[in-house]
Amino acid sequence: MPRDFAPSVTDEIVRRFHERGGQPAIAYGIVRDGELVHAAGFGHRSLGGPATDKTVPDERTVFRIASMSKSFTASAILLLRDAVALSLDDPAAAYVPELAGWVNGAADAGPLTIRHLLTMTAGFPTDDPWGDRQQGLPLDEFDALLAGGVQFNWAPGTRFEYSNLGYAILGRVVTAASGVPYDEFIRTRLLAPLRMSRTGFAAEEFTAAQLATGYRRGPGGWLELPFDPYGAFAPMGGVFSCVADLATWSAGFAAAFPPDGTALAGSTGSRAPHPLAAASRRQMQLPQAVTGWRAPDRIPGGPPAAPSYYGFGLFVDEDPAFGRVVSHSGGYPGFGSNMRWHPATGLAVIALGNGTYSPMHSLAELVLRALLTRSAAYHVALAPVPAAPAVPATSGGVPAGPWPQTLAAADAVNRLLKEWDDAAA
Repeated sequence: MPRDFAPSVTDEIVRRFHERGGQPAIAYGIVRDGELVHAAGFGHRSLGGPATDKTVPDERTVFRIASMSKSFTASAILLLRDAVALSLDDPAAAYVPELAGWVNGAADAGPLTIRHLLTMTAGFPTDDPWGDRQQGLPLDEFDALLAGGVQFNWAPGTRFEYSNLGYAILGRVVTAASGVPYDEFIRTRLLAPLRMSRTGFAAEEFTAAQLATGYRRGPGGWLELPFDPYGAFAPMGGVFSCVADLATWSAGFAAAFPPDGTALAGSTGSRAPHPLAAASRRQMQLPQAVTGWRAPDRIPGGPPAAPSYYGFGLFVDEDPAFGRVVSHSGGYPGFGSNMRWHPATGLAVIALGNGTYSPMHSLAELVLRALLTRSAAYHVALAPVPAAPAVPATSGGVPAGPWPQTLAAADAVNRLLKEWDDAAA
């Protein structure tokens, strides 16, 4: 966090949010310079017995992160792309033969490609909350569902519409292109190299003391929900993880900036070499499709809603006050989650809750906004006169502030206008 910012400030934001009662527990963390520098928990990860200090969540308490899983699937696809095992513009049917007979939304539509699936421009209708209930769907039943065909709202490549189905299909692409099951590929090619030891795909991988129980509010209070098993829709929402591991995950994306040679392959908070090239991590965070979402401002008194885009498994917002912010939420029966980071400063926030569709996106946005408002690093990036002749931090390849050379040129022109000199001109 900013060096001039006390953890008590963000803890108070989270405490007040928790007291609104949207979830039994919240665990959150702040990442700076690739490291988890602060984490705290509120409430109780489990209500099944006496509430004790041991039930207060911490940075290693495991929650289901739902649609945040899409960033893992997109990373797997780019790993395979970088290994020349597939091309993003390959027809998806080349890897998932059940798609071969589809009419893709229009008689004159082109093929449905991997890129369409990654960017949510496949043309599928939004399938929340149906998709959330398909986590445990057996693979053979999913194949049968695909073989029967699906409905399209649009021809592929014509507009964005959020789709869980598309990312479930990408899981089948990962398996076909790699030759190993989807979950095995994620474990061996992403989780193990990054030492994310408390991230997995099944509740049974963790002890009861490590796991947050999912709840929904009923007429009589909180009702415990069972965990769905691993299945065909895991690539869109099946990952379990914790604040500590997600700090490593988000730090890996933030570390891909600036693209000037300082974003080394091993630039993550875990100090382990990152399996995905920095250029590919940056590509995931570039706007690929306009979402068309212009929701009212979620924070009273805040700036207007930011233009929203989708990259590869990540949302990209252009905040009017702070510039580019990259994020993804997760909503699921029993859980809500969000991770977001500010590429120009490397500040990141992770927030996890154990209530159905807990609005962790709002909480994480509040915390990150508070951090950026007081961040010395952020204000240095936007200072009218740079402290040193260095390239300013960038956001998606776009400078967070004017280039030093631009500032120097503007100063020279101003001096020239005050005291004209033909030679200088």
